[in-house]
Amino acid sequence: MTMAARIVRMASNIDRYAFQICGVCIFMIMVVGAADVVLGNTIGYRPPGTVDVSQSLFVMSIFLALPHVVLRQEHIKVDLFINVLPVSVQRLCEWSATLISCAVYAAMAYAMWDLFAASWEVKEQSLSIFTFPIYPVKFAATVGLFVAALICLCRFFMLALRKV
Repeated sequence: MTMAARIVRMASNIDRYAFQICGVCIFMIMVVGAADVVLGNTIGYRPPGTVDVSQSLFVMSIFLALPHVVLRQEHIKVDLFINVLPVSVQRLCEWSATLISCAVYAAMAYAMWDLFAASWEVKEQSLSIFTFPIYPVKFAATVGLFVAALICLCRFFMLALRKV
């Protein structure tokens, strides 16, 4: 087994846990949203912080699902003309897209790490009536972006070796 294949296997294991956490986040968004609507319409009481909690869980679910999408190549592709190009140009396009994706995810992960570190340093809290820490959301986003960049990098090397 090549080193790239081992890294992809490790990333897929991380992806499995991240995807499960993503599912829990989405379930919690549904529970918080339902509680807000039901309590607001029945007894006129809306729990504090429901919007902030839902937004934070939504951000976590998006970034934790990103490696899953990248690993399975289920992201949006616009391939109107790619099928009519020669195979060598198709491969070049795939390599380029994979390398650009890797660079973008890595740059975003680097920037998100700085945001997480600053948030961790001051123990940043939400600014609503119901406070909760923000830095776990930023850490989850960092992990999701880093794993997506790692998957793209491994895929690039596997494409270069024609293993994919």
